[in-house]
Amino acid sequence: MIVKDHFLTGESFEIKKVSKGVLTTLPKTNTRDLRRYYDSKNYYSHSSSKSVLSFLYDLSSRFMVFRKTKLVSRLLKDKNKLLDFGCGRGKFLLSAKKRGFEVCGVELIPSVQKELIAKNIKVYDKLESVSKPVNAITFWHSLEHINDISQTLILSRKYLHDKGILIVALPNYDSFDSKYYKTFWAAYDVPRHRVHFNKKGILQTVQKHGFKHLSTKPMILDSIYVSILSEKYKGTRMYYLFGFFIGVLSNLLAMFSKEYSSNIFIFEKTN
Repeated sequence: MIVKDHFLTGESFEIKKVSKGVLTTLPKTNTRDLRRYYDSKNYYSHSSSKSVLSFLYDLSSRFMVFRKTKLVSRLLKDKNKLLDFGCGRGKFLLSAKKRGFEVCGVELIPSVQKELIAKNIKVYDKLESVSKPVNAITFWHSLEHINDISQTLILSRKYLHDKGILIVALPNYDSFDSKYYKTFWAAYDVPRHRVHFNKKGILQTVQKHGFKHLSTKPMILDSIYVSILSEKYKGTRMYYLFGFFIGVLSNLLAMFSKEYSSNIFIFEKTN
């Protein structure tokens, strides 16, 4: 399947199946060369721009920060050490810090690293640089941006304490909105998303690296935001209205199929 980078460059990329439930973006691109595909003031996880879509992203992000913090607080009642991979501007880490967690993050973009340091958040430029074990590692829509997921999971297990928690949130290409929008589905987000999973694919990938699956939770706002963005990519005039409708429809259908647009997967490190 050929998919365009609708967000930034208009370049085309191939998405190819590599194993059951796992797709990859081709051609393979190293981390340094990928940085130019994040070079936009409208890249929402790092942006402070004032566009309408950025406003919607920020609104949903604030709600999700509350939900994420509540989830982690429930899983780690002792308020221990927490690492967020791809932490962006640190909203989640700041929220967790206020709840009593000792926090740190991994962030690749130098300008964002400086912001995090100014906010008194310990930040690493790569997972290999982490100096001490932590009790939980979170990947909030960041694992799919990584070329070598296997090595990342190996390192995650290494830096987690016994029975440490791994949380992974990512899109599901078996969702209704994915099948409806096909190559316009915003959550393919090539070439920034290097790997794409369905539910079985991510479970098998993580479990074979020494983790036990505890539970899965849907991210119901994602289908609406992704559908609005997908309609915009299609050139739909009233993309907010149509995108909202498809996003809600996707959630309604997922109540029966369990194939939500995005999910949070919670794992525990095994002995």
